[in-house]
Amino acid sequence: MAKCLPGMPCYPSGDAVVYYTYPKGCSTSVPSPYTFPISSDNLIYTGPNLPYTGIQTDMDITEALQRIDAQLNPTSIFAAFIAAIDNNPALKTILCSKVGECP
Repeated sequence: MAKCLPGMPCYPSGDAVVYYTYPKGCSTSVPSPYTFPISSDNLIYTGPNLPYTGIQTDMDITEALQRIDAQLNPTSIFAAFIAAIDNNPALKTILCSKVGECP
């Protein structure tokens, strides 16, 4: 008799049955049968648009990761920090009080 975890189906031969399901409308440029690992160029982000990174629904995962990487670039982070200070007088006042003087 095969040993199974609670809630899992048991198969007398010990072989597990694997079912492959894909979301409606899912497609790939890789011919069937799919090979592993699947390239991130062939995986699509299906969540909501993400305004801070520019990631859009139906964007491939490779491009999404590249956008995240660009946002984490120290130069980009510093530029965003400076822009936030320049465009927000209240934030600039707080920073000036902490630093001691402002231009």
